[in-house]
Amino acid sequence: MFKTHFLKTNNFLSRLITSIVLGFLFWILFFYLPPLFFSFLLGIILSLIIFFEWGRFFKSSSFLFWALMPFYPILPFSLLIFLNHSIEYRLLLVFLFVAVFSFDTGSYIVGNLIGNHRLTLVSKGKTWEGVGGGYLFAVLGLRLVFYEYAIYTSFLSLLLFAGVLSVLALLGDLFESWLKRKAAIKDSGNLLPGHGGFLDRFDGILFAVFFVYFFRNIILLWIA
Repeated sequence: MFKTHFLKTNNFLSRLITSIVLGFLFWILFFYLPPLFFSFLLGIILSLIIFFEWGRFFKSSSFLFWALMPFYPILPFSLLIFLNHSIEYRLLLVFLFVAVFSFDTGSYIVGNLIGNHRLTLVSKGKTWEGVGGGYLFAVLGLRLVFYEYAIYTSFLSLLLFAGVLSVLALLGDLFESWLKRKAAIKDSGNLLPGHGGFLDRFDGILFAVFFVYFFRNIILLWIA
């Protein structure tokens, strides 16, 4: 039975409105303004995560609070900013954000509609159906981006690229879910209506960016 009632909830409407507003903001800053503006936005998001969300996972007096922070979330955001300021690699950010956000959106919609088989105990909301839906959304999102930029590659290569980014996005989501489970919290924060906190939305990005960064030259050769 389809769980269509979720479409009528206030949470879904809040999530939809927030996604539209953030998507529009990202679009304007990335495509129509100098790279410095988008990097400034990334810096603001990182600061909000550190000052308003990170302390929900660990006490400031704990070892992990300070030991993990340089590698997660500071390092991934630094890689995003590096890619953003590189004329050669900036397009890779489009692939990254489109694939991961498409995967998140597809997982949420399909998982709520027909998700019945739980993926893992770490995250009770994740289902195999949702993961499959997220992957299909990622493939579609990347296909549309490739068409927009006149990038022609084999469908198998597209499936593999979308698959790698989807798996990493899922691992990032599960890692943050594990942190939340250890901290006994539902969301990383409440700064984004319908989404929770910024870390809840960037968890997949923070894992997938490592692949995009370290294999950036191979990806460019592949799409050339």
